[in-house]
Amino acid sequence: MGKRIIRIPATTETLSDLKGIRLNVVLRNGVTYFGRLVGQENQVLILEDGLLRERRYPLQQIEEIVYDINAAF
Repeated sequence: MGKRIIRIPATTETLSDLKGIRLNVVLRNGVTYFGRLVGQENQVLILEDGLLRERRYPLQQIEEIVYDINAAF
C-alpha cells in the first residue's frame, strides 16, 4: 500500500478535520516540527509531540502543514 503526501497552507479552514492526525508543521524559517494535532484556538495550532508535551505554534509563523494518507495503489 502506498502513501500520498498532502500539503496545505496553515490558513485553510479544514484544520479541524485533521484533529488527531500525525503531521508536520513547517514554519516560515524552514524549521519543521512533527506531532499529533490536538486543536486550534485563537490563531494558534496546538500539537502533541513525541514526549506527549503540548506545543503551540502561531498560524502566522506556519508556512504549510504536511501529512500523508494511505493510497489505494
